[in-house]
Amino acid sequence: MAKLYIFGIGGTGSRVIRSLTMLLAAGVRVPNCDKVVPIIIDPDAQNGDMARTVELLKTYERLRKQLRLTPDSNDFFQTEIQTLASMAASENQPRDARVKETFVYNFGGMDESYRDFLHYDDMPVESRLLVDLLFTPANLQSKLTVGFKGSPNVGSVVLNQLVSSPEMEFFANSFAEGDRVFFISSIFGGTGAAGFPLLLKNLRNPRTALPRAELLNHAPMGALSVLPYFNLLADDGSAIDSNAFITKTKAALAYYQKNLQKLNALYYLGDQSTGQLANHEGGSAQQNNAHFIELVGALSVLDFMRQDTDYLLNNQPLHYEYGLEEDVRQVDFKALDPGQSRRLVGPDLTRLQLLALWCRHHLADTEQATYANHLQLRRAWREENFYLDLQRFLQDPQFGFETWLRELNSNERQFAPFALPATEDLNKVVNGQFTETGFFNKGITRDFVRVKLDKAIPAAVTGAEGPTAFIQAFSDVLRDVVTEKVPGF
Repeated sequence: MAKLYIFGIGGTGSRVIRSLTMLLAAGVRVPNCDKVVPIIIDPDAQNGDMARTVELLKTYERLRKQLRLTPDSNDFFQTEIQTLASMAASENQPRDARVKETFVYNFGGMDESYRDFLHYDDMPVESRLLVDLLFTPANLQSKLTVGFKGSPNVGSVVLNQLVSSPEMEFFANSFAEGDRVFFISSIFGGTGAAGFPLLLKNLRNPRTALPRAELLNHAPMGALSVLPYFNLLADDGSAIDSNAFITKTKAALAYYQKNLQKLNALYYLGDQSTGQLANHEGGSAQQNNAHFIELVGALSVLDFMRQDTDYLLNNQPLHYEYGLEEDVRQVDFKALDPGQSRRLVGPDLTRLQLLALWCRHHLADTEQATYANHLQLRRAWREENFYLDLQRFLQDPQFGFETWLRELNSNERQFAPFALPATEDLNKVVNGQFTETGFFNKGITRDFVRVKLDKAIPAAVTGAEGPTAFIQAFSDVLRDVVTEKVPGF
């Protein structure tokens, strides 16, 4: 089974993985891949963006483990998402007890200053002088508890410990023929700008001490480098100044031009329509609203995976950008390329939105319907772990699908494919693509969907089969509903 390892580096890495997880939940398939293994790298253990992405991934993983889906379908939650440790267990590989069951690389809680991390006071005087040339006093006094505060020169030193970590050794040992690697990071901060080139350099090093070096040296590797797409409010007490974002980006691009020759595909994203966010150096307060750029970033992962292996390996590094059909502030499905992005995500995201609306507004009123009785849904919806996790995935106020949609709709450049606040009227779900109704055609009604569900779920469903039957039935029925009733896809 081919695997995609995604290194999500820093806050931007976590946010893009959050959007990718929503697409996979909607049934969007990852080409040439059976399993996705996210590895989040962020020294800020309390980072709010990272924390809610991890909760989302854990919820997705629990849901997927309870499903027995038909291969090659595009049911909800079709793609497996696993941690390094659980992936190895599912493939009967030896388990390294040092590698925890988590999506996040463990930095061990760096509650110290950069000066202490370097053991500055124990250095010979010559070494201290060199350090003083390379780092400012503010760099040296900076606490590493919340990351590198926009300083990639600090991050490049601290992140070197990644290379010799048990997690990296475990990753390399699990790497197999046909697997691919994708890096996600920003270019204007500290962790991402430092971590991405460092990881690539070490994975492509032919003299690396990592296992399976030959495979790593010849595997397809791609990356998303996110340019500035937001500004921060000025704060004299913060070490992060968004006025320096462009300068940092130019410096990093110059470095990338000379030092990323062993990358197969590099995707660039940015947005000049930049809103202002609160200036938080890190910690739980750093929890930014989901952004359209992050959703496009998730599309770059899918585009990389659809590329033929020989095409990637036998060409010079490929470079990609992304553009809208129109430069509009409010982006709906019609603003996406009809031949690629709209066709890829529009129908499936609409299915997932219809499922969310059904669960919130219509499920309680159909608890006595045939489909619900077959699934014993009246009891199961309130008691069984699968359905409780499904409600969390769709409705959790911190990380859920409905929250994600509201956040996308709240930026200066809004992604607003659906009518918000959400309406019970299923005919008015997609902005600008309303279902036509008339005297003899009521469009997408509760009864229209219920009748289809009644026919889709067999009477002989057992308790253990219930979650799979639920997901397959809703996937098939809502796919047909979108195909038949929602114009524009």
